[in-house]
Amino acid sequence: MWYKIKPLDTLFFRDGRPFSMGSETWANPIFPPYPSTIYGAIRSWLIFERGNLKEFKNGKYKEEIGTTNEKGKLKIKGPFISLKDNLYFPVPLDFLKKKDAKESEKSNLFYINFETTPEILISDYPLQNILINKGDFEVEECNEIFDINCLKNYLQYTGQKIDFKEKKGLIFYEKKTGITRSRKTLVSEEGHIYRIPMIRLKKNLSLCIEIEGLNSYPEGGLIQIGGEGKIAKIEKIKNADPLKILRNSNFKLIDKLFKIYLATPAIFTKGWLPHWINEENLEGEFNGIKLKLISCSIGKFNLIGGWDLANKKPKAMYKAVPAGSVYYFKILDDKTAEAIKETFHLKNISDKNPEEGFGLIFIGEVRK
Repeated sequence: MWYKIKPLDTLFFRDGRPFSMGSETWANPIFPPYPSTIYGAIRSWLIFERGNLKEFKNGKYKEEIGTTNEKGKLKIKGPFISLKDNLYFPVPLDFLKKKDAKESEKSNLFYINFETTPEILISDYPLQNILINKGDFEVEECNEIFDINCLKNYLQYTGQKIDFKEKKGLIFYEKKTGITRSRKTLVSEEGHIYRIPMIRLKKNLSLCIEIEGLNSYPEGGLIQIGGEGKIAKIEKIKNADPLKILRNSNFKLIDKLFKIYLATPAIFTKGWLPHWINEENLEGEFNGIKLKLISCSIGKFNLIGGWDLANKKPKAMYKAVPAGSVYYFKILDDKTAEAIKETFHLKNISDKNPEEGFGLIFIGEVRK
């Protein structure tokens, strides 16, 4: 079941880097938030929508929501940025944009060429194929977003023009400065000043998630999300599937090659490699499908942490492969395109916490 989260005020989401008053006075904002942030907020909302915290601790909602030390059947996909009911995703990292482009060229994105790794390349790069720009113009990474129709064109390699949208026109930052006060004297404490960037969303912009695993789905209500527990409105999206055009998209397997695109960050136990891939020959088996990793384009890791409210302690910190990263695979057996789609498409494949929304992937075609 799909839900939309619309904030009623500013929001505060930050990355996992250390932030303590007096030593680090500026928190680094992120948007959209990490899946674990939304999963935790949804879980808390459901606890009080179903009953109360005491009943939760006693295991009354164990099947659906879990307990303080276990998770139930609750799963999510997302979160996604939604603007006027159109979903937006990070631009894949095998795309580049023209550097210092003219105004008319600013929306143009360019595929990086998929080539065999040259023998003259002196590097510890272990993969047999490499992504390179063969154009005669300078390019740079595009850390922006594009809509679901552009994502479909990208995954199916239609050759149609693919445009991006700048996030700076969708979210706005408002600086908030604060200082700690003594609980006894109510006097401000020296060296405890801090600044945080509050996020204000453009009108008609919201977060969209898919919730699974519940016996019944609430119509909506109010939810607390992010730092400072800001209030947002959550409501069920009735009779609609925002991912329908991707769920039902066609997929062609060309030369036994395909790629997976990460729509949300993924936590892999081997760092940038999923646990089922051998580090030496880069081959592996996933749900009965034998594959070889032949190329990839991944970004700088995200630090994923948080605070465990139930046990009152920090959560484990992980390095996650960022959303927008792309992995290229070659099939080593006779599996069909239908089998590949059934196994990978719209699945959370993160080694850690996939039920929280980490590692959501879409499959795409590869053409040399």
